[in-house]
Amino acid sequence: MIKDNGGIERYSLNTIAYDFLMRAKEKINNEDTQVLGIIWGNVGCGKSLLAQKLAFAVDPTLSIDRVCFDKNEFVEAVIHSKKKSIIADEGISMFFSRAAMTKDARLMQELMAQIRQKNLMVLICVPNLLTVDSLILDAANFAIGVWEDRKEINGRQVQTKGNAAVFIEMPGDPFKSRIIHYLKAKKSSYQRRVRKPLPTFNIEGNPIGETFKKPWYPVGEEEYRIKKESILKKYQHEKKEEKEESLDSRRWRSPKQIKEIYGFNSELLREWKAKGLVESILINHRNLYSLESLENLAKTSNSGNIYNRDGTEGGV
Repeated sequence: MIKDNGGIERYSLNTIAYDFLMRAKEKINNEDTQVLGIIWGNVGCGKSLLAQKLAFAVDPTLSIDRVCFDKNEFVEAVIHSKKKSIIADEGISMFFSRAAMTKDARLMQELMAQIRQKNLMVLICVPNLLTVDSLILDAANFAIGVWEDRKEINGRQVQTKGNAAVFIEMPGDPFKSRIIHYLKAKKSSYQRRVRKPLPTFNIEGNPIGETFKKPWYPVGEEEYRIKKESILKKYQHEKKEEKEESLDSRRWRSPKQIKEIYGFNSELLREWKAKGLVESILINHRNLYSLESLENLAKTSNSGNIYNRDGTEGGV
């Protein structure tokens, strides 16, 4: 049984799982190294809670500040932690995708170096293991597949969450590499017959329901849900702004809409088009400060000049 900081027994781990986590604790505290794990599974299957339980067993000081939902939080947690556990929750999963890693390659390389130097245990929660960039996959010490299921308890079928298969990368026995190879093979051809590799060990999930003990969150369930909801709202707001900005930028692509918005007459637009200015105008107009600048552009159309962002004139 794992006890909280007040000495109360909160949850249990089987002997193999406990020994594995104690080995991870020894590595970050006494062997000047890192421990990196990837936890994958469908939304709502119990990844986040399992990550908290594993992280807490290694680092009882785990707090909500080190459960990160966006890139900035994760960077701050890495920089200001030493020999601690950090969780990159599902909301940050895109940061570790191939597309994001390509864009932030230098940042990620620096972060990986920091994780190593600061002897951190980092758990990354993602929906799909294969979406994670190869840099992270290769560096990971283990991968954990999580799912929800139903099993019979006291004569009735009960839903369980947090069921897990742990694949550890060990010298001479690369369980992690095997599961990655299997998933890639199944992705290339769903009907292809490939034997699924056995995990290093399994972790039994928690039964869910009114008659069962409510799961314990090491960082506090209320604090976790409040933070998760606030990050989700922030993300939705940012996506809305991006969408509005995208719609706003699209309208500039049409000379007709420029005419309608700013009241330029058709004759002026035809004049610009005849001089080959329309394309340059549509490219450069976003750098204009205001309607006044655009009006200046109309006045200078005979000279073929465009006002740049700094207010100077630039030839077409």
